[in-house]
Amino acid sequence: MTGKKMENARLRALLSSTLILLLLGTAVPQQKRPIGEIPEDIKNELTGYLKTHWMTPEDFVLNKFKKYDIVLIGEHHYIKHNVEFIQDLIPLLYEIGVTHLGIEFGCYELQDQVDSLLMADTYDEDLARRIMFQWASYWPYIEYLDLYRKAWELNKILPKDATKFRIIGLDYRAQWNLLKENMPSRYWKYILFRGPRNEHMAAVIKNEFIKKHRKALVYTGQHHAFTRYHEPNYDFKRKKLIGVNKKGMGNIIYRKIPERVFNICLHYPWETSAYKGIHDYPVDGAVDRVMKEFEKKKVGFDVKGSPFGNLSDRNSVYSCGRKNFTFSDFCDGYIFQKHFSRYEGCTVDPLFITEENLKEAIAYLPSASIKKKIKTRAQFLHKMEWDANFRRLYPYLE
Repeated sequence: MTGKKMENARLRALLSSTLILLLLGTAVPQQKRPIGEIPEDIKNELTGYLKTHWMTPEDFVLNKFKKYDIVLIGEHHYIKHNVEFIQDLIPLLYEIGVTHLGIEFGCYELQDQVDSLLMADTYDEDLARRIMFQWASYWPYIEYLDLYRKAWELNKILPKDATKFRIIGLDYRAQWNLLKENMPSRYWKYILFRGPRNEHMAAVIKNEFIKKHRKALVYTGQHHAFTRYHEPNYDFKRKKLIGVNKKGMGNIIYRKIPERVFNICLHYPWETSAYKGIHDYPVDGAVDRVMKEFEKKKVGFDVKGSPFGNLSDRNSVYSCGRKNFTFSDFCDGYIFQKHFSRYEGCTVDPLFITEENLKEAIAYLPSASIKKKIKTRAQFLHKMEWDANFRRLYPYLE
């Protein structure tokens, strides 16, 4: 995201500091929205493709490194099983010689501390928390913290002289403590003082992986991971596409190494163009409908170059301003692990925010109005738990 878009996204997420305020401010459809039907011939074609090309999500990701140097996995944040999937990939990546994981959820300027954490004889939970806190005080989720633990556990059992697994923080710590209400746009350069986050993350990928000829898995939000697709800037009030962002992290990397980068999207709800904040099934429910046919749910599959790539979408923000939007425009590959009714949000670490760091944690929230509303550690942690509650956000999806 650009700085302005990141602020808008955070404002949507950080609406209030208490349960009562959140309930008053939330307007979500309460009726279940069933998965739509698709033409029988299309369903049969997609089902047949999966039957003959079925791969587990793990094998799907690992197989991509036979052809590609950089595999970008994009997510919708706070989904528990998605982060656990990345954790499980760490030892598997090492087995095929991929020793680097780049993550949005960390600061490049703290790389020495991350390396120290992952190479230490004893795992330091407090250091892991401090590293994550420096990236975002509003990211107190155990599953993301445990990415470091999983890498440390792998390194611990490796021979002393073996190459160790590394996690590279791609981002930097924005100066959210300078954010004020009604702040003129010209002051954003002081908050995002190292420049646009996407450009910073792309620069780290170039310097740490591409220039050094290292293969790497890169794990970020999907809106950073787009390669050929350009993220839309959509005006919900006027129902109009204002423009597109061609400077996403994945866009930049794709222009640098178009034949050596591959984007995999993890299944998540797509925002509709009709109402801001309301989401629906991707590609008009085709993926969810087809997956109803299978007892085993965990699968990775190609979108580009497969029948899935021809699927269209008429309702999402992603299709706005495009006459013939198809799934293959959006991503190269896809991973489905379960239906939305079984999704869980990430788990808040109760030790992440303390009385000692509470003041700093509040100061670095990326919303000037919310900074004034949160007063206590309990309120802060409750707000973070509320943000990650998938069933609260999407109770209408099956």
